[in-house]
Amino acid sequence: MRRALPAVKLLVNNELPWHKVLVSEHRTEYSRAIQLDWEGARYYADADTAAWLSPFWAEGSPFLALFRQLPLERVVELACGHGRHAAQALPLAGHITLVDVLASNIAACRARFGADPRIGYVVNNGNDLPRIADGSVTALFSYDAMVHFELLDVLSYLREAHRVLVPGGRALLHVSNNRENPEGRVRDNTHWRNFGGLDVMRHFAVRCGLTVLAARALDWDGAAELDGLLLLEKPA
Repeated sequence: MRRALPAVKLLVNNELPWHKVLVSEHRTEYSRAIQLDWEGARYYADADTAAWLSPFWAEGSPFLALFRQLPLERVVELACGHGRHAAQALPLAGHITLVDVLASNIAACRARFGADPRIGYVVNNGNDLPRIADGSVTALFSYDAMVHFELLDVLSYLREAHRVLVPGGRALLHVSNNRENPEGRVRDNTHWRNFGGLDVMRHFAVRCGLTVLAARALDWDGAAELDGLLLLEKPA
C-alpha cells in the first residue's frame, strides 16, 4: 500500500514580488521520489547513444533549430545527467555550467570532462540555481529532464532562469505537455511525463517576467503531443 504524501506547503513574503517567493518550503516527497528514480539508473548509459541523441541534435530536429537561436557565450545546462548533451553543446559554447540535483551525476560529468576550464559544476537542491550570479548567463537549456519534474519545481526554475539570465538571454526548455492524472505520481504516467501542459508553462514563464519566443507541442515515442518545447527570453 502506498503511503500518503504530504501536501505542499508554501512560503509567501508579501514584501517581495510574487514570482520571486512562490517556492516550496522543502523538497516535497514527490520531488524526492523523482530524484531517487534516477540515482544510478541504467537510463544514463542507454541515453548516451546516437539513437537517443538524434531527436535532439540531428539536422532537422526542432530542438537543434531552437538551440541555434541561443546566445552561447555563458551557458547553463539544467539536469545535466552524465553530460550527454553537454558533450554536444560544448564545441558551440564559450562556457557551460552543469547543474544537477544528484552529486553522482556531477561526479560522472567531472570524470567525463576532466579539468576542462570551459566547464563548471553545481549540485543544486532540485529547484534552484545556487552559486550562479544574477544576470550572469546568456543561455540556459534543459532536455529530457524537466518533463518529469513537479510543477512547483518547474515554476521555481523559471523564476531562477529570470534571475540568472542577462537581459536578452534565452532559455530553451523541454517540458511536459501531459494534462492527465493531475493528482497522481509521475511513474503512473505515459513515459513518466509529469502533469503539466504547454499553456501552463507559457503562463508561468510570462508571470516570471520572461517572453515566449516559441512554443510547440511534440510527439514523443508514439504519444501524440506529449511533450512541449519552449524558447524564452529575458527582456532587454
